[in-house]
Order: sequence, then C-alpha cells, then structure tokens
Amino acid sequence: MRKADSGRAPIEFIFASVVLIIPLVYGALAFSQVQSAAYAAQASAVDAARAAARYPQSAEERAHQSAQLHFADFGLESAEYTIRFDCAGDCQKDGTRVTATVESTVPLPGIPRWLTSGGKAGITVQSEHADIVAAFGEVRP
Repeated sequence: MRKADSGRAPIEFIFASVVLIIPLVYGALAFSQVQSAAYAAQASAVDAARAAARYPQSAEERAHQSAQLHFADFGLESAEYTIRFDCAGDCQKDGTRVTATVESTVPLPGIPRWLTSGGKAGITVQSEHADIVAAFGEVRP
C-alpha cells in the first residue's frame, strides 16, 4: 500500500523558500546596495575632478558637498566615503591633469557590525575620474 502525500506541500514550500528564495532575495538586495554605491562614487568622482579643474581653491569643499548629494540621491545618506586628489605637478597650473578618487565601503544588509572582524561588513567600491585644469577665463563644457 502507498502512503498518502497529503500535508507535505507546505513543508516542501517552506524548505524551498528557505533554501532558494531567501538567498536569492538577499543577493538582489546586496547587489543593489553595491550598485547604488558604485553609481554614487562614479558621479562624485566626476564632480570632484571637475571642481578641482575649475575651482582649485575650493575643490575639496565642493567635492564633499557634491558627494553628500550623490550618495543621498542613491539612498546612502549615512555612507562613509573618502575623496583623494592626485596631480601631476602643481594642481593649480593650467593644463595639469587632476585625478579624483572616491572610495566607499558599502555595508551588507542584515549583517551587524559586531559580527564581523574589525567592525566592517561590506564591499569597497572605488571610482576615479581625471580632468585637465582649464586656463583662466577658458570656457569648457
């Protein structure tokens, strides 16, 4: 005789949800967080390099204001980031290449900081952009 299968579907569904669906949803959430940070870092690097090329005296302040806006636009208001400027020579001299690098560590959703070593649970994204310091009075797009 064959035993009845009644009542096993909910158990199989719960098992399939735990094993397949929950990790898939978590992966999508983590990927979207990292992608948002990558977009924000890229936009911040472009604006920082442009600020350094056009307004070298106030580039640092402008870059941080711009980065705060970009990270907030992508839903990462509390994100920690660093902005570095590198120049080949004098950063304020016409024709100098200025490179801005923005780096941020994206916290992974659902993982508390105390559970990780060093208090950092995340993926680091980095973006850089270069621009040329314009001659005084020169208008560039």
